[in-house]
Amino acid sequence: MASEDSTTVSIKLLIDQESNKVIVAEAGSDIVDILRSLLKFPLGNIARLIGKHQSVQRAVCLNNLYDSVENLSPTIFRTDACKSMLLNPRSIHEDQYSKKLKLNMDVSEPTKYFRCSNVCCPEKLFSHYKTSRCRCGNMLNFPIPIGNAVIDESEGEPMLFFITDDLRVMQAFPGNLINFLLNLGIYDVCQIEEKVVDISSKEINLLSHSLISKTTLTDVFLRKQTTMFVEQSMLVAPNMKETTEKNSKTRVKITLRKSDRKILYGEANEDFVDLLFSFLTIPLECALELLGDKGNLTVGSIYNLSKNLDTTFSITKQNSYLNGILPPFYSCPIELPSICSQQSTTFHHHCYGILKQLDPKSPNPNSSNSRGYIKKKSH
Repeated sequence: MASEDSTTVSIKLLIDQESNKVIVAEAGSDIVDILRSLLKFPLGNIARLIGKHQSVQRAVCLNNLYDSVENLSPTIFRTDACKSMLLNPRSIHEDQYSKKLKLNMDVSEPTKYFRCSNVCCPEKLFSHYKTSRCRCGNMLNFPIPIGNAVIDESEGEPMLFFITDDLRVMQAFPGNLINFLLNLGIYDVCQIEEKVVDISSKEINLLSHSLISKTTLTDVFLRKQTTMFVEQSMLVAPNMKETTEKNSKTRVKITLRKSDRKILYGEANEDFVDLLFSFLTIPLECALELLGDKGNLTVGSIYNLSKNLDTTFSITKQNSYLNGILPPFYSCPIELPSICSQQSTTFHHHCYGILKQLDPKSPNPNSSNSRGYIKKKSH
């Protein structure tokens, strides 16, 4: 695991003293870039980061799904790499985006490259996973040294932004702040307190609260909440009903409690389990896009951030994901046609020449079949 950065960045909070709530935060573009980077995180990385901190509120279903993959035997997966791809999913933005941040909350190990252990191998293949097997029969476990990418550290003209308690972002024009205060009914500036706070890479509360809270900044910096709700236990009564939902792709048998029609559990085939597992690889902003308008009701202020940044920076996700949403060889669920992976890549190394990427999910190195992560029963 990569070491955590001790760097901090500061933001100024404007606090309503009467209600002890954050009205708005004044932040530089470095903070806004950090918030934008959270949207690029695959859901599996979010679950892993939140799960590492015992004092942080868990995103319950997401963390349960992640824990399920972690606890499953490697023998149910098609290859050893399949489990790694779900527990530490890669992002197509990891090189050109996150490394430029002043503060990086994702402490994942950098992407690695491995070639065949046989130095005379003519296959010219590489993999990001040292458990992959070359077509010659040897393991692709010899690390390829990669030079540090040159990062453009030139900065444009500094910009300031206002960030509301529910993570709406606007440029820091005086008129925007005045109008915002008036809309909240705040006419007396004497009731406003200024407070400067530092954010470090350990401030994972900012991420976790943004998923489930509509008052993210207040909860993180003023209330210091670590628990936002408690799951209610569900009493299982004997009056249950079984039903089956199916379509041409998957079949799920669910058991309902008759009294309130709550789902108690489900029985599904491998295709449905693969669909669930693939959620861990989807970037957060794409998951919010799939939710559509329901996202405003089902998740916290991160939904506002996603929608608001599109407008503030004139971002179009079509340009951001023009060549695919997932890295090469990540599974694309049939049920989610908008989720697609990039084409396999070639890698030019100054010592080893042009290397072609091997499918890490295929048990047979001579074929590429990236449909699914777990083994299927033979029919």
